[in-house]
Amino acid sequence: SKQSSSYSDRDTTEEESESLDDMDFLTRQKKLQAEAKMALAMAKPMAKMQVEVEKQNRKKSPVADLLPHMPHISECLMKRSLKPTDLRDMTIGQLQVIVNDLHSQIESLNEELVQLLLIRDELHTEQDAMLVDIEDLTRHAESQQKHMAEKMPAK
Repeated sequence: SKQSSSYSDRDTTEEESESLDDMDFLTRQKKLQAEAKMALAMAKPMAKMQVEVEKQNRKKSPVADLLPHMPHISECLMKRSLKPTDLRDMTIGQLQVIVNDLHSQIESLNEELVQLLLIRDELHTEQDAMLVDIEDLTRHAESQQKHMAEKMPAK
């Protein structure tokens, strides 16, 4: 009888440690879910702030250096709000410089867009993989929980 009582003591300590592991897993799962929700809630405002910072950091148009006698034109080009009267007062050479600059800006922005779209696609793929992993872990946790629940009444 001494041996059987020592075996039953070991069984209960193993059950307690397994339930602690399960509780620890469930606690970690809830903590990770809360962190993920927080990160998702903060993603949009953070992205907007990053876009604003990048806009401010974008260098001024080289046209501004080519048209030093027309500072208001440089500012309008940066804001992309030229007026017809401004264009009418310019020479064909100045207009050609602006057109060339706009073409180069379009090309660089297109390249940047392609790179950002590739990054977005990679991030979507990573997110899908993470969601599948989370789903698998959740299923595993639920099956472990059911298994533990079935084990408890049996003993």
